[in-house]
Amino acid sequence: MFSVRAFAIFLLTLSCALLARADSTDIGGYTVHYLAVNSTFLDPGIAAQYGIVRGARQAFINVAVLRQDGSSAGTPVTASISGGKFNLMQQSTPLQFKEVREGQAIYYLAQFDFSNAETLRFEITVQIEGQNDAHKITWSTQLYAD
Repeated sequence: MFSVRAFAIFLLTLSCALLARADSTDIGGYTVHYLAVNSTFLDPGIAAQYGIVRGARQAFINVAVLRQDGSSAGTPVTASISGGKFNLMQQSTPLQFKEVREGQAIYYLAQFDFSNAETLRFEITVQIEGQNDAHKITWSTQLYAD
């Protein structure tokens, strides 16, 4: 069960789904939820709480891994998340993910900068704790300066 405060950042970013692409991928008995969104969509207080710098050309990725256990929300699990972003010229920038834990909620955040109307491709590798295989997830999204 997630606490309202612990899951606030994830719910806020999901509410921006019309402006950014929220998605998920099933990996065996797990679901990986991921989203890249402009940081200005966050309330300043929530951004400060999680160490996210708000700015017109600042964005972040939010990743959560849930074990599918029959409950409606699933159970958060620990994972190692790594990866990078790529622009249309294939220039890459590594992403530095930090783990956030509050109550039972576990999610991973990485901040990055972008250019207005830039289409970015993201590649992240998810290594779920206790699992042997790492899984690569790739998606693209376009971000706009606010």
